[in-house]
Amino acid sequence: MRDQKELLEVEDPAVEILTQYLGWEEFDSKATEKLRESLKEVVLAPKLEEAIRRINPWISKENIGRVVRSIVNVQATSVLEVNEKVQGILERGTTVAQDLGDGLGLKGRDVFLIDYENPENNEFTVVRQFRVEHHKENIPDLVFFVNGIPIVVIECKRPDIRNPIEEGFKQVSRYQEAQSRFRNAGIPQLFNTVQVIAVTCRDKTVYGTNYTPGRYWSEWKEAYPLNLDSLIAKLGRIPTAQDIFLFGVCSKENLLDLIRNFIVFERENGKTVKKLARYQQFRAVNKILKNITKAEREGGVIWHWQGSGKSLTMLWTAVKIRHRKELGNPTLVVITDRTDLDSQIHGTFERCGFPNPIKARNSKNLQELLSKPTGQTIMSTVQKFQDVTSDNNIYPVLTEESNIFVLVDEAHRSQYKSLAANMRRALPNACFIGFTGTPISKKNRDTFETFGPEIDRYDHNQSVNDGMTVPIYYESRMAELQIEGYGLEELFDRIFTGYSPEEKEAIKKKYITKEEIAASSPRLRAIALDLVKHYEEYIMPNGFKAQIVAVNRKAAIKYKEILDNINAPSSELLISVEHNETDYSPYRKTKSEEEEIIRRFKEEKDPKILVVCDKLTTGFDAPVEQVMYLDSPLKEHNLLQAMGRVNRKFAHKGYGLVVDYWGVAEELQNALKMYSEEGIEGMIREDYKKEILPKLQAANRAALDFFQDVEKGDYSESYTELCVRYLEPEDRRVVFDQRFKLFSNYMDMLLPDPKALDYLQDLKWLGEVRMTARNRYRDSLLSLEDCSEKVRKLIEDHIRVKDVTQLLEPTSIYSEDFEKELEKLSSAEAKASEIEHAIKHEISVRWDENPVFYTTVKELLEQIIEDARKQRIDSVEKLKRLKNTLEKVKIPEAHAQDLGVDHEVAPFYSLITENVLDKEPFKKVAGEIYWAIKENAVVDWQQKEDVKREMRRQIKRTLRHSSFPSDQVEDMAMKLMDLASKRFIG
Repeated sequence: MRDQKELLEVEDPAVEILTQYLGWEEFDSKATEKLRESLKEVVLAPKLEEAIRRINPWISKENIGRVVRSIVNVQATSVLEVNEKVQGILERGTTVAQDLGDGLGLKGRDVFLIDYENPENNEFTVVRQFRVEHHKENIPDLVFFVNGIPIVVIECKRPDIRNPIEEGFKQVSRYQEAQSRFRNAGIPQLFNTVQVIAVTCRDKTVYGTNYTPGRYWSEWKEAYPLNLDSLIAKLGRIPTAQDIFLFGVCSKENLLDLIRNFIVFERENGKTVKKLARYQQFRAVNKILKNITKAEREGGVIWHWQGSGKSLTMLWTAVKIRHRKELGNPTLVVITDRTDLDSQIHGTFERCGFPNPIKARNSKNLQELLSKPTGQTIMSTVQKFQDVTSDNNIYPVLTEESNIFVLVDEAHRSQYKSLAANMRRALPNACFIGFTGTPISKKNRDTFETFGPEIDRYDHNQSVNDGMTVPIYYESRMAELQIEGYGLEELFDRIFTGYSPEEKEAIKKKYITKEEIAASSPRLRAIALDLVKHYEEYIMPNGFKAQIVAVNRKAAIKYKEILDNINAPSSELLISVEHNETDYSPYRKTKSEEEEIIRRFKEEKDPKILVVCDKLTTGFDAPVEQVMYLDSPLKEHNLLQAMGRVNRKFAHKGYGLVVDYWGVAEELQNALKMYSEEGIEGMIREDYKKEILPKLQAANRAALDFFQDVEKGDYSESYTELCVRYLEPEDRRVVFDQRFKLFSNYMDMLLPDPKALDYLQDLKWLGEVRMTARNRYRDSLLSLEDCSEKVRKLIEDHIRVKDVTQLLEPTSIYSEDFEKELEKLSSAEAKASEIEHAIKHEISVRWDENPVFYTTVKELLEQIIEDARKQRIDSVEKLKRLKNTLEKVKIPEAHAQDLGVDHEVAPFYSLITENVLDKEPFKKVAGEIYWAIKENAVVDWQQKEDVKREMRRQIKRTLRHSSFPSDQVEDMAMKLMDLASKRFIG
């Protein structure tokens, strides 16, 4: 039965946008079944054949068949591997051998399945309730087809249910069989061709692609090229999130653009990950193409905040430039200013399958490559433009061709002096596009004057609001040991207090500069002790990692030695060491050794801390890093870039933190002055504890005030019970969940700061209420999984101390402890509530194993609740009847005994006789069917078609030899097979 609210409020409006505004045609689901030989097929082959003939009018019927088979029957070991091959065919077409009678004979000819140049030459159809069968049938709400190929799947959820997006995400995960728990439950073959997957509840729409983990799903916030005003004018109303997604992703032009230019398969840690552009990347690339294809070609600046995917934006820019016919066969030059960034960008292009990116080996090789550009993609550092080879000491012009596009990463650096001037002289007619998260606007160093106007901006606030990155907080610590803000004499006296005048004089001769004082052992030891304490109390309990940035290599080495000596959490040192630097040779790491340390830092439990000075402060992407301990005099964009290392998104990571031991507060202000007031708002949040404390206080009040309608009391057992009972309605639990999480998040940020301790008792008590309600109502929403490890441990320790350990997990009704825990409850109402929801939980989780029996139990339970509500029975009688019902649930064997059949046969007997008047003859029939299934049930039989076929044959034969209605045999056989699968017979 269709959910009418979902249909009317979500699905219908989506189809209306598609058909009335975007030019799609709705196609009836039943009609698609006539175009498929079985429900296992997902491609509408006749429509694909028509499209191939329309787009490639020269092709023969036999070759059309071959092309269709290349999409339908791809040989691969996984759905994602099939999808990658299919996406390649969709993007670039395929080849067939055919003689066109043009005198060239039989030769390979390109065949295209989609006409990208003429979108209207394709067929765009949307199908509701598209039935697909694998091991069982699934029915996605909306499937979009381009030329008969499933390209988009959208799952609709009514907006008023609890967690509609999460529920929809579970459903599409099941369709894909994305997790082991969904094995044999989905329709993975549908996703052989699908490129975009979305979940919508009208007011929010999130999207991803094949097997995108939940935390990387995002919203498409802009219907580019339409802006909000033009979309309002078009619709005559404020657009919903669903409208924006459909206009932004599913308009014909945009969808084809995404398929062709904005999908990559990247190899990460031995796995293939499919990535689809986000709205800001799509918008930026298309703005670049608009600029460079104008009559007066323009370069410019892409200002996208750190961590928002600039490398992929550069990649997709390169892909789209390659696809634009009017640009001929362009040469692409990708420039960075650091060897590690050059390798990183080159690696990104290579891993994503970009064709033949060439990495310039040295300056001479770069000049050779650029002197004869022939549509290559060349990667280099700007430093390779240093060698002058002409007689007049002026860098030579290497080529005057104009279809050269230079993409410069970190465009705020190294683009204002001789190296950059050499690059521009070498390529006088090239188009330069700068990519940066921190553009500079200063005299003699202005990113916009160098590259041109801003093409697109995606700033820190947008990035944080979209969940792309987390906010960055800044904290200054140990002012008495900070280098900036003190005179050298004063600082020296602070560090070497307690030394004799003679010792101080000897030390002064050694420590005479800021750097020397900064690297002094007493200072570094004091800081190391402080930062380790901070890390162990604030950061490590939640499983996050840290980076220490030292002033120089000597200080970095000392930090590492001190950390080892004070038994600090595991650490590794990474510094640059040249081959001729014998003093530092013990600390030299090979490239592979460095890569392995970085991999372990990102992926494994240890190391927990990286100590650096000149490495990994820019371009380093480690989402697990939450804190940077800064003890280095970084300035301007270098400071902001370094701080950006902690802003990457990670599970349960609400913010990144920079702890300043050098005293860069003034430099931070100077760095921020390079931007407008609007540009710096919220970029770095200083003195974050002052900012968080009032928010914590407000969240604390909101969480406690939630129970203001409950009779007031202290944190006694009776008051706790009243609050738990107050949470019985599901809608109240949803609101309480939101308030508790906000409060616990702010507590996590401050703890163990003394200012947070005033609210610790409230946190523990609210956690106890939450856990009691979670177990009472068997409500997974109220688990502590979404809380930080730090907060979760506090609450669980509190529960253990109170000796209410059953709160940590719901007690199963089959456990010996269930009765004991029940007796601990003080009132009949509490006991009745506990039993009622325990039964409801059993019904929900075991329904599929015995649907007829649990339907009966459900009806019994509903009658008891109704009788109590209408006061036909009192609380004592309600408890008595609930206990009787509980016994029925706990001992299904007794139910089977009442039926007169074996307890394993009972579910099959109940299902067969559900609508049969004379049930007695079917006891033998049910037993025969059960044993027929049992005898055929080999290991993993659910995946073996031949085994299932034999089971179905025997079931149907047994039913037909009985008095079971012949017209219902087929349907009952399917139900019995499904029941057998759910009961894990094997």
